[in-house]
Amino acid sequence: MIKAVIIEDEFNAMNTLDKLIRYTQKDIEVIAKIDNVVEAIAFLKKHTPDLIFLDIDLIGGNAFQILEALDSIAFKIIFTTAYDEFAIKAIKFDTIDYLLKPIDSEELTACMDRFKEVFKKEQVYKNALDKVNEINDKEIQKTLLIKTADAQYFLGIKEIIRCQSDGSYTIFHTADRKIMSARNLKYYENILSEHTFVRVHQSHLVNVKYIKTINANNTVCLTNNEKIPVATRKKSYLKQLLETF
Repeated sequence: MIKAVIIEDEFNAMNTLDKLIRYTQKDIEVIAKIDNVVEAIAFLKKHTPDLIFLDIDLIGGNAFQILEALDSIAFKIIFTTAYDEFAIKAIKFDTIDYLLKPIDSEELTACMDRFKEVFKKEQVYKNALDKVNEINDKEIQKTLLIKTADAQYFLGIKEIIRCQSDGSYTIFHTADRKIMSARNLKYYENILSEHTFVRVHQSHLVNVKYIKTINANNTVCLTNNEKIPVATRKKSYLKQLLETF
């Protein structure tokens, strides 16, 4: 659910916008309605909504006084006003759109469609970043026990460049050796996905710290100059994940 705040000093305009959102945008929840600068600043210093609908002229000041009072702006802004002379000034703040009052349902829907497109892309990036932070923060084992047909190996996870499926077996590749395990790739994916490993292809599990480039021909080049195929559906996620390292 997308959390929104309406900051508007005209009672009728506030209620009309609230109703339009509730009737036309089922995935948006209005968590607060505020009509003055002081309360708006106090609320936004304690809470971080996804979106605010922000009128320009308010009780006790204007919208720009609110934004300038905040240490950071982590939400998106849609300015709502009857005066389009403020549009140029609004641009310097990270505004998604600009609605002129009186707002009708078609204009609101078009505006929200544009917002949601941007919001969805940012959520994908945030999820990738959260995954990396989880990997870095979690206390997990650093050594993997690998059983082969005739021996057992303790392999440092950071040594593993990639794992390759070979039927019901898995081949581990490090900088100086290969080890074949009697277990399949899915088994090791369940373990190594908690570390910096991504299943980039049906047959390949790669330590992303060893990826040098992602190529246009759906391959990745590793730091040892090996080229590994990448499934098309994994390419976008992989790019976003690498940006966080």
